Amino acid sequence: MVTIALPIEVEELDNTFLDKVQVTHNDMFIFPADEEISGGDLLAVIDYHRLHIRPKYERDRRYFEGRHDILHRPPKAAYKPDNRLIINFPKKAVTSFNGFFIGTPVKIDSPDDTTDKAIENWENINNFEDICSEVSKDSSVYGRAFFYVYQDVNGQPCVINCDPLNTFIIYDDTMAHRPKYGVQYVYDNQGIMHVSLIDAKVNRTLLMHGSSANYFDQAMAVANPYPIEPIIEVAENDERMGMCEDIFSLFDALDKAMSEKANDVDYFADAYLKIINATVSKEARKEMRDNRIINAIGDDASAVDVDFLSKPDADATQEHLVNRLVDYIYQIANVTNMNDEAFAGNPSGVTLKLKYQPMKDMADTKALKFKRALRDVFQCVFSVIEKTEADAWQQLQFKFTQSVPQNLLEEAQAVSYLYGKISKKTLYSQLPFIDDPDQEIKQMQAEQQADQQQTGNLVQQYLTDQQKNGGDDNANGKPNTSPDHSVDQSGQPEQSTN
Repeated sequence: MVTIALPIEVEELDNTFLDKVQVTHNDMFIFPADEEISGGDLLAVIDYHRLHIRPKYERDRRYFEGRHDILHRPPKAAYKPDNRLIINFPKKAVTSFNGFFIGTPVKIDSPDDTTDKAIENWENINNFEDICSEVSKDSSVYGRAFFYVYQDVNGQPCVINCDPLNTFIIYDDTMAHRPKYGVQYVYDNQGIMHVSLIDAKVNRTLLMHGSSANYFDQAMAVANPYPIEPIIEVAENDERMGMCEDIFSLFDALDKAMSEKANDVDYFADAYLKIINATVSKEARKEMRDNRIINAIGDDASAVDVDFLSKPDADATQEHLVNRLVDYIYQIANVTNMNDEAFAGNPSGVTLKLKYQPMKDMADTKALKFKRALRDVFQCVFSVIEKTEADAWQQLQFKFTQSVPQNLLEEAQAVSYLYGKISKKTLYSQLPFIDDPDQEIKQMQAEQQADQQQTGNLVQQYLTDQQKNGGDDNANGKPNTSPDHSVDQSGQPEQSTN
């Protein structure tokens, strides 16, 4: 039976301020494990998140969406070129890495076939592959992201990704730092804050508005049908740092360098005209600056010079700066530069692995965090879904397939050389296009048995045809005798005499 969350009666939060919340260096909130949070402490945590953490996330989102700080710099004079070019490396870095990390969906396996079918059905209904992709992207942008397992109107478990700009988790102060509360907050159009405070037992809906003497008024409380708090964090790393958090200054420098290069192009395309020792009409002098004209008159009226001004060409210096900035961005972000000369032609497998190694190391670290979150998600799902055991999540296996280009010719040659020297399972596990070596071995055995059966049938058919061809006389009722033998009345052959 599906468990449906029901409204329950619980006490409201204590309307005091205990000041027992701690904030760690990586913006984790810690609260005593054996105490219940008060309304004052909850408001303090929300205010800290809103004033100190959310602005940083808003900057991360702005840069990912291509709204960089160069757009807000003071404008230059109207007669000067003022290009604002944006090289959106944050989006490229995040998109490239997550395509590498989770472009191939996570493969979730259970030793039980019934559980496997239940997982597949639940994933299809909830578009779980797409949600995992969005959670992974948010984690790379902000440094953390969240799954939220909830129930629909029919009591079926569903999952969505939550925005880190208004979602966070409060952990207990034990060595394990287990999630104690999940918090979401939002303001409505009347300025009232709506807060969801969820723990392992209760999901509270709280309101904060100026007309109440309490920190929060409890609007509703329902039982949490899951064995754990259902807002589940996916951290990019232990520091909760986004991929681009330490290289925003490089993005700004690259935007500025490219914008100045564009300004130089405009300058050379529309340079100032200088007129020396020649009188320009009053009408022309009024608009000389806008028309980009300089008129200078000296003592030597015979030395007339009309030419365009030119300034020193710094293109080589700018190119060196741009190339170094791009190189440092790729290096620090640990993202493989596909425009690198090392990818020209048909590079060897070793070259490919070396170029992808930094990104692979980062993906392996993230996969460990992701697996922990996925186990928590399925712990919630299996606790209420039908036809599965509640503890089936403990047996799940998660396989992340990273999108590394392969030199299949080299790998095929290696497999051919090692065939017969190591086990087939170990051998097949080295091939990137074989997801399940055990299943591949079973399939090969089945094909071999089918081939043997087909060969046996052909041989049997051939022998039958031969027997039919050699026994035509017997089939007509005639005895088969040789010319040198005869048969007597007793049925024994007689020797012929000459």
